[in-house]
Amino acid sequence: MDERAPGTRNGRANIDVGAGSDAAVDNGGGDGAADVALRTTASPTEAGDWDLVLASAGIPRRLVQRAGAFVLVVPASEAAAARAALAAFDAESVPMPEPAAPDLGPSALGVALGALLLAFFLVAGGWETETPSVWLRAGSASAELILRGQWWRTVTALTLHADVLHLAGNVVASLLFVSAVGRWLGPGLGGALILISAAAANLATAAVHRTAYVSIGASTATFAALGIVAGLQLVRRWRHGVRRRYAWLPLGAGLGLFAMLGVGEHADILAHLFGLGVGALAGTSVAAAGLRAPGRIVQGALCVALLGALAGCWFLALRIPG
Repeated sequence: MDERAPGTRNGRANIDVGAGSDAAVDNGGGDGAADVALRTTASPTEAGDWDLVLASAGIPRRLVQRAGAFVLVVPASEAAAARAALAAFDAESVPMPEPAAPDLGPSALGVALGALLLAFFLVAGGWETETPSVWLRAGSASAELILRGQWWRTVTALTLHADVLHLAGNVVASLLFVSAVGRWLGPGLGGALILISAAAANLATAAVHRTAYVSIGASTATFAALGIVAGLQLVRRWRHGVRRRYAWLPLGAGLGLFAMLGVGEHADILAHLFGLGVGALAGTSVAAAGLRAPGRIVQGALCVALLGALAGCWFLALRIPG
């Protein structure tokens, strides 16, 4: 937009807009009134923002372009209202520092889970054998048996793997995602939340498939951990009011990782998706409730309860035939 300001010579307005003063411009109306040049900028985007702010406030204004700069001009009678509107816009536009996420320091939760998965693989073996071990037969997540009442299989299946590559992938994922939950919520609360979310995801998967479906692997738990972190981050960003329109980005990132890691020829896509979704719901609920990492005694008690629950599920699996 190229507009000549009235009262100029040869189309060049002699306006000097300082940091702390406004410049008066003769409006050429002959009544002695003057327009006021409030601001100048070389950015068309910034000039457009100012124009929209005053337009929304119902304040008459003009943008005068000269020498590569944009000058915002308003009637003198509207100068005070225009300055107030622009000042409010500036205050809202100041970027606020994003508060740091809770961090308890390095967590051994991911390492502990990786070691546990390795130990179970050494005992139970892999699925790619002529005769699967009793552990695999008793602990796999058979949809039909789960729906017939063997709910413990939703937990025991998390500790079993088909082969070394399957195991290695989940150990690496544990070091990343499970450790992140441990840094935020601690090993006891974080581990319990992951186990509950993963078991619920396996139960949902069984309810969808109902029959002729058997699965094993800790990937449901690792995706649940990823979902928990995404849910915690979402609520933290939303609650602190920092760039709320970007608060959903953690969930988008979680879905992106699911698209890269959770699909494949032999991947249990539905279980992965349920794990991510249930984990996100759990993380969002915990953060919305204001639940924080408890102290060492409670964390220790939760760790003991977690191991006890896992041992109890395996006790039932090995005692009750499928």
